[in-house]
Amino acid sequence: MPIVKEYWEQDPNRNTKNFNRNKHLEITTKAFWSDIDDCWKRVITAENHEEILNECKRYNAWEVYSVSKVAPKRLAKLGTKAFPSRWVAFPNENTFPTFMKFYNKHKDEFGWHNPEIRKLDAGGMILPHTHDREKETKYLYNMSINHPEGCLFGIKPGGKVPYNAGDVMKINVHNEHCVWNNSNTDRYHAILGYIKGSR
Repeated sequence: MPIVKEYWEQDPNRNTKNFNRNKHLEITTKAFWSDIDDCWKRVITAENHEEILNECKRYNAWEVYSVSKVAPKRLAKLGTKAFPSRWVAFPNENTFPTFMKFYNKHKDEFGWHNPEIRKLDAGGMILPHTHDREKETKYLYNMSINHPEGCLFGIKPGGKVPYNAGDVMKINVHNEHCVWNNSNTDRYHAILGYIKGSR
């Protein structure tokens, strides 16, 4: 059986005379399941997500994500073609009053900051990627305003994230993740802020 190097190296006694196979199995197996458990955690569900969704549908000033202030600068040279099907808005009390009421009610409890609302067109994809481990913290809060039937949000090694409309998840963005809106409906989600100090 081949060795999975990532878990093998977590045993401090590997390749030494103190190697204990039973202890090694315990260390590596617990590390494996810890990685799965660390992919996501539901923290709250917005009861008024339908009202927030209606605000998203009414909003008509979406910015092209790839040329917005929050897009990765390394891809700016590709312009509007860099991230097809992706849009962003920066909400305030005038443009998204229901969302901001929910946000302001919980921001201090969870440390939310700098909210963004994003739209992924029907059929759109967010390609598999990880966030910069040096520049970005490990976790962020990601709210699924709606989650159309057929939409897939996955994180390695945990698998498919069990999103329902209104769920706010604590997501490990240092793990590879991907979204495929395999539906006929636009998907909206909110970025509620990175968890400061998480590495």
